[in-house]
Amino acid sequence: NVNKACPPRMKSYINPNIPVLKPSDTVDDALVLFSDYKVDVLPYVNEQGYAGNFSEDLLLNYDIDDRLAEIQALPEEILLSETGPLLEGLRKMLESRSPFLPLLDEDMQFLGVVEKATLLEALALQMGLEQQGGLLEVHLKGKDYSLAEISRIIENESGKIISLFAHREGEEDLILTLKLDVTKISTIVSALTRFGYSVVSYHSTEPVTNIEKDRFEQLMRYLSI
Repeated sequence: NVNKACPPRMKSYINPNIPVLKPSDTVDDALVLFSDYKVDVLPYVNEQGYAGNFSEDLLLNYDIDDRLAEIQALPEEILLSETGPLLEGLRKMLESRSPFLPLLDEDMQFLGVVEKATLLEALALQMGLEQQGGLLEVHLKGKDYSLAEISRIIENESGKIISLFAHREGEEDLILTLKLDVTKISTIVSALTRFGYSVVSYHSTEPVTNIEKDRFEQLMRYLSI
């Protein structure tokens, strides 16, 4: 039985609308595809499988009747695995600086290409960013923090963490981004602040009232004394 809680396989992110160039195509064939699909790079697959990319800039240096089989494709050493996790795919996208990467199965056979924009959208969906609720950024100094305590503080204010993401701020500090299931988050911000956590920014799909914002700013000034 399939576990419905499992994240989608990378194969589900393939864009079937991106054409694939083949050895029998001419330069003119490729240039027409670049124009029709409004792209400047396309994947190239020969008898052995994925063999690199062709760019519009490269092919403009050749005669329109030249076959792609006679031209050296641009290599792409960074490949996606069908079984790889979403975040690993995004990391590879950033490393290659390409709008897409080829996806290979366990036998190294070409399955298609996955676009960076598709993975970014998938990440946003997995983090629940399309749902109503608040977003908090909390500055954590060093390793002296408890995720369990942060969760408890939020739950005591009738909120729950839908998803979270942490990134480094300097050598030791972290910025923890929290997606919450509630839109009124001023009491949560105040509670975290009372317990010594530094909330550097917050946003809600339901605007925070001016009174709530004034109270938060007054509390921050009081705690800084």
